[in-house]
Parts: sequence; C-alpha cells; structure tokens
Amino acid sequence: MVFIQTLVFSRWDATPALDEPAHGFFMRLAELEGSVTMTTFANWNDLEVNRVATNQLMETLERHPMPSEWFERLRFNTPLRDGDGYVLRGHSLPYHHIRFEPRRWCPGCIHESAHHRGWWEVESIRHCPIHCVELETRDEGGMHVPWTWLGFGYSRDGFALGRPLPHRSDGAPFARYLLGRFGWLEPTTAPLLDAIPIPDVIDYCEFVGRFLENKPMRKHPAIGQQSADVGFEALRGDRGDLAEAFRAWHRKHRRGHTARGVARHFSWGYPKLNFLPDSLRATVRRAFHEALAFETGEYDRRVRDEDFDVEFVPRLEIAKNLGIGPRAVVQLASEIGILQRNRARRTVAADAVQTIAQYKDTLIPISEAARRLGIHQDAIRHLVHAGYLKVFTDLKPGRRNGGRYSPDQIDAVLRLIDELPVTGSPAYGLTLHTYRVRNNLLPGTVAVACLKGEIVICEKRDNVPGFKRLMVQTDAKRKRQSFTRSEDTMTMGEAQALLNMTYETTQILVKHGHLGEVEASPRQVLISRKAVEAFAAGHAKASDFGHGMGISGHAVSWKMKREGVEPVVKFVKGGKHVDTVFKRADVMRVYGLEADPTVLEDPRVDRFWEIIVPEAAKTCPYLIFPPKLPPSGQRVWNSNRGLSAHFQFDPGLGEIHINLSARGERHKFWFDLNTEDYVAAIKGMLEVFDRMVKEATERQNAKTRDWWRQRSKPL
Repeated sequence: MVFIQTLVFSRWDATPALDEPAHGFFMRLAELEGSVTMTTFANWNDLEVNRVATNQLMETLERHPMPSEWFERLRFNTPLRDGDGYVLRGHSLPYHHIRFEPRRWCPGCIHESAHHRGWWEVESIRHCPIHCVELETRDEGGMHVPWTWLGFGYSRDGFALGRPLPHRSDGAPFARYLLGRFGWLEPTTAPLLDAIPIPDVIDYCEFVGRFLENKPMRKHPAIGQQSADVGFEALRGDRGDLAEAFRAWHRKHRRGHTARGVARHFSWGYPKLNFLPDSLRATVRRAFHEALAFETGEYDRRVRDEDFDVEFVPRLEIAKNLGIGPRAVVQLASEIGILQRNRARRTVAADAVQTIAQYKDTLIPISEAARRLGIHQDAIRHLVHAGYLKVFTDLKPGRRNGGRYSPDQIDAVLRLIDELPVTGSPAYGLTLHTYRVRNNLLPGTVAVACLKGEIVICEKRDNVPGFKRLMVQTDAKRKRQSFTRSEDTMTMGEAQALLNMTYETTQILVKHGHLGEVEASPRQVLISRKAVEAFAAGHAKASDFGHGMGISGHAVSWKMKREGVEPVVKFVKGGKHVDTVFKRADVMRVYGLEADPTVLEDPRVDRFWEIIVPEAAKTCPYLIFPPKLPPSGQRVWNSNRGLSAHFQFDPGLGEIHINLSARGERHKFWFDLNTEDYVAAIKGMLEVFDRMVKEATERQNAKTRDWWRQRSKPL
C-alpha cells in the first residue's frame, strides 16, 4: 500500500483491543467510515492497496490525534518490519516466521470479540490455545477471506466467521507456551526452552516434531499441523524426557537396526542438526546419543537428566593417558561393564577411566595364570578359545610383553574344578599329566574336556593347585611304582655314564631303538644293560676319537663326511648338548688305526678306578661312575644332577684332576698316581662330596619350602 500524507479517518470510536495489531484496527476503523472493502476505502482516500504493509499502516494511524497509549499498544501487538525480519512484542522474528497469507482466525475468539489478534500471523501457531481448535483460513462456503474484506464477523458471502466455543486448557501446548512468552497469556515453563530466543524455540519444536511424527526417510518431510505441538511435548521437560522421546521413536521404527553410527539410526534428523541454531543443538545431539545408547544397550531404566552431565572420553585419549593401546581400552572397559559401544568413538565415561587403570593393574601374566591353574602355559590358549578365559593384549604398545589374564576369571575356573563331580574309582585313576602323555593329547585339550564333563574324575588331590588335583579315570588299574629293578637293566643316568655321552644324546639313542627295549614309568626309564654295553663296545662320540688322536672332534666329523660315512647320531646346529656318534670300526678303518684311541690303557688309572668306585658306593651311593675312565675324561653325577665331578687324567704328569661342583659350590682335587698312598685321600674327598651334596640338598629344600609358603598365602 502507498499512502498519501493526509488523515484518512474522520472517527475512531473503537478502542484497540489488548491483543489487536495495527492492520486489524485499521480495518475496523475503515469499516466505521462506511466502507465494505479495503479496495473501496483505498479508492476514497487515494490509497494503493497491494499487501498488508504493517509499518505503513502503523505510521498512517500515528498521524491521527488518538491517545498515545493506543499507539503503544498497537505497535506492541503488530509485527513490524525491522531489517530482514519482524519485531513483535519486543521479540525479533525472522521473515519466515510471520505469515499474512492466507488470513487466519479462531472462530471462538471472533465470536467473543470480532477483532483480529496479533498472534494469528505467527505461522508456527496453528491452534488457538484458548479454545484448542485449529485456526481457520476458509469460511463455511470454502472460500478464503481476503485482507481486502473489512468485516470480521462475516465473510463476503455472508457466512459467520465466529461461533461459540468453550475455553479449554488441555490442548495447543505449543501455542499456549508461545503466547505466554509473548505476554498474551499467563507464562508456562519449559526448562530447555525458557532461556533461548523465541525464533529458536519455534525452529527446535518444529524440527523435533517433524522428526518424531514421521517414519525414517531419506529427505526431511514438510512441517505438519501438529509438528510444533509434538516437538514442544518432547522439549517441554528436561533433557532426559527429550532423549526418551527419541528412544520411543527408535523403538518403534528402528528396533533391531544394526547400522554403525548415530546418524544411520536416526534417518535425516541427526545430519540436519547442523542447520539449527547453536542454542540447543548440542543438547538435541546428545539426546540422540543417549537414546541410541539406552535403547540398543537394553537399559531397563529411563534416561535421566543427569545422564547428560556425564562426560565421555575418546578411547584414543584414554589409551594415551594410561599408556596402553586403543584395543586394550575397549577390552578392559567391556570386561568391567563400562563400555558403551553405541557411542561411537566416545565409549567410556571420564569418571570410569581410573577404574580401567585399577583393573589393568590386577591382571597377571600367562606364567602366573598357568601356575595358579596348575597347568602348562600352552593350555591357556585352549581355555581362552573355549571361553573360560579372556586374554587382554595391547597393554604395552610396541613391546611383546604377552597377554594378561584376569585373576577373577582364573578363580572362576578353579571353582569349576572344585565343582566337578567325582564319579570314578580311585584305583583306576591317573594324574592329568600322565593321562594326556599316554594318550598323546595336548594339555589344553584335556583341561577343556575336564571342564566340559567329558572326562570322568575319580579323585581330587590336596596340596596341589588347579588341574593338578584331578585324577582321571582309565580302563586299567593304576600300577603302583616298583622301587626294585633287575640287575639286567640300568637307568638313563647309568647308560649316560657308561656311554660317556650327554643325556640328550642318550635320549635320541633310546628313541631310535639303539639301546634295546625301554621300560618307562613316571619315576624312571630302564634300559637293557646288555644292549647298552654292546652299543658302547661298538660306538663312541667324535670328540672321544679326536682326543685320543690329538685332533678336534669336528675334524673327525669332517673327515668321516668326506669319506661318505654317516654318523649314528649327528650334531645339528642349534641342537644343544647333542654328540656326534660313530661306529668304532668305521673310524679306525678311515684313519687306518690298529688300536682304539678311545680306550685309555694305563695300569695306574685302572688301579685308581678300582679303588674309588667301591669306596664311592659306600660313601656316595648316589654317584654314577663308568666302568673305566676314557682318555677324554668323564663327568659323574647324582641322579638329580645336583652334584657333578669331572675326572681327567694327565698322562704327562701321571695325575688325576677332579673338578667338583654342587649347586654353586666348587672344589678342586688332584691325585698323584705315581705313588700308591692315596686311599685315605680318596675317602676324604668322598666325604667332602657327601657333605656338599647334603648341604646343597638342604639349601634347595629350604627354597622349595619357602616357595610353597609364599604360594599358600592368600592373594
């Protein structure tokens, strides 16, 4: 409208209502002038009517000599243009929040007072908060009522625009809240909205409402008649109420949805948050996170307002602070029940980080786990694969420190062992170790089978830990160990002394059948004496041949290889303590020897050996001596190798040199074989042998007792 600077009204009998805008009052005054339409009134007053120009209409009214309080009231209730938006009752609104077309009204309000209300132009208000009905845009004939029509009681076609309606307070909550914020009605409270501007209130309520009242879709839907009310219902409470509204939507539309990330669960709603103002965006975003975490985590309780105050820390930051890997953070947090996987990268609460550190410090290495369970370390992986234990890794990034295990889980396995039923007969029981060795089974396979009840338990021993307690049912009666043996057999230690070879070499000869049949028991392995003596008569190790010929054992091996002679046992690089063994006849043939270089022919040595062997049998019966002393010397020892003595003959001096070692204590002895006065000295040496063995044994027993005392202490 373009207005001429003249007074257009000759009378202003009507008083502007408390909620009437300037354009509504202008129309009422025009009607009092006798006009029917604004077009007629404009023609009479040389006005150009083309739109509702609130600023110009207000200025036209202010040129009239009306009371100043009228102008204040009208200006306050009129949406006046200001820059890119409007100002209504002191609140700045963006341009798209005010809408003049089509003209809207409440029939109940019109029936009570036929004047226009200033809040009918706020587009987001679609219902009257006083009568709780939708604002109308058409008369009963279905026609729009244009702004050019001055009447408020009837439309141009004579239809009444108002009708009697009761006052209600149970509907239009959003409109009631907005009118309270504008000051037209008694204010109501909404904690999340009270502190933010009205334009943000409108945008957030419409956004949340549009999301909640629609199913998932790729594009965001249009604003509906109920969108603002639905959104306001979700936002009128605290933050927990908002999250619960999103949670209910997820339960209805996304139950069982397995996509990763919050955005994939909440359709277009989560990405569109970036187009909203900052005043409430963080709260709504967190509400999406809480709703997803509680719904997919199947929490029984509802989301509470204080849940929003919990700070969640990225796992990379936690890993850096604790000096562990990100994977370890996830493992530890998941184990102690504080990991919330549906929170994307921020899955652990800040106040729970210390709990992770404390739990990490309780974990033990695999050696300790195996000790407590009484089983080989290799069996731990079987228990992990079977689900009885969890291995925690990445605790020291960049270092191969091995996995760690939870003492609580180990205690749970020990309880399972305690609860295993004993249903077999003790007379048919074997230890778990003996059972698995006889059946060629892995320790872990047997352990898992026991826990699953697949193996019959016939007894549980005391004073041993974990799986060592179990005695397993077998088909045959348990054989009691016999402590007597035939003179036709010898032990592995005796065979080793007779052959002058290492224990590892003797084991290889037994395994390959060079030493006859073997009688094996848990306590000892017996070998045929005749077979060992026969093998010793026909074989010797390369170093013995070399010593007798004044060359190295390697030189003997190289020459035999060049001649195409293969050894009976061959030293392999990396195979510790394995001798290279040849047939005596092959070595003598290759070197063209007539006398065996491995045999020491000296009557002085023979006499010394004939004296010391029977004396040792009296004082130190646990020592194992060979029948004769070879040129390269001989080491003798007791059965548990706690003591050893190396005998070496020096033909140039005619002396026997002895180096004695007993668990860290060492002594040296020598005997001049050119004289025969050494019988007493031999007895004295053997007494020293016996004393050292007893002292070393007592020291070892003390260590063992201390170890058991430490082990029996409560953890």
